[in-house]
Amino acid sequence: MQSETIENYLKTIYHLSGGNGTIVNNKQLADKLNVIPATVTEAVKKLHDLKFVIYEKSYGTRLTALGSKTALSIVRRHRIWETYLANELGFGWDEVHEIAEELEHIKNDKLIRKLSEKLGNPSFDPHGDPIPDEKGKIQKSNFIKLSEAKVKYNCKIMGVTDHSTAFLKYLEKHELIIGASISIKIIEEFDNSIVLVCQKKEVSISPKAAESIIVEAL
Repeated sequence: MQSETIENYLKTIYHLSGGNGTIVNNKQLADKLNVIPATVTEAVKKLHDLKFVIYEKSYGTRLTALGSKTALSIVRRHRIWETYLANELGFGWDEVHEIAEELEHIKNDKLIRKLSEKLGNPSFDPHGDPIPDEKGKIQKSNFIKLSEAKVKYNCKIMGVTDHSTAFLKYLEKHELIIGASISIKIIEEFDNSIVLVCQKKEVSISPKAAESIIVEAL
């Protein structure tokens, strides 16, 4: 089993589990990795033998302490590369994910440490996702989904959970970028769509979009 394949599985299990050790079933993994269930079964059995996961046929897969540590290291590399690409090389937040998917497999702790130091040891990447430190610890926050906010709520956009190019371009079009200050003007009773004010302009967004935007109270 190739090293890159192992890392992709561990990272995917980590994300699907929410980073809290929840069991992930084979169908979830197959759908996310776009492979057939039989391929997933073979892979997680090998990961089990390598002590990265605990696999139980009737339930699914969860990361071991070793697997979690490895996954967090991959996530750290990925998010530091995203931040470097955006901050130092001028790539858009809709461009950095795919490039970081390739760069995350470079296993050089000194390189990642140097990149992090150059960036000022950031706690969050360009999408607002937390960057684990060298020990795998993640900074806690009081962020909430925009969909959970109430009318007259004043907040700042801190991140997004949808990294698709279409969604990020949609946000940029309305200037709903990381760090933007917004206030909730109306929440439509009919469908929970939200009318908010950003840069002195009113913007109406769907409940689906609001579910994917992370904010912090001002």
